Amino acid sequence: MTARQREHPEAAAELDAAVHWYEQERTGLGALLLDRAEQARRDLAEWPDASPPSRTLDDGTIVRSKAIHGFPYRIVYAVEPAGVVILAYAHERREPAFWALRRDE
Repeated sequence: MTARQREHPEAAAELDAAVHWYEQERTGLGALLLDRAEQARRDLAEWPDASPPSRTLDDGTIVRSKAIHGFPYRIVYAVEPAGVVILAYAHERREPAFWALRRDE
């Protein structure tokens, strides 16, 4: 079963910024990040509960994260009855849990 996905607007902006940065570093690297992020999204849509819980929010929402292969980024997401909500594309070495307040937006 493939879960529906929606993406927090700030998450989309984070991915765009990372793609732009990598593309500036080396032509084609931003496109590779985007391809890998899309593959990770397909995987989590197909198997949303495959990644272990990484955090439980105050309202009981379980948050999980999926690595983006070859890059220091993770897709941070929650599984809701309506589908997967992507909360952030988080760099693994920066500001942990900066996305935690995005749940209700």
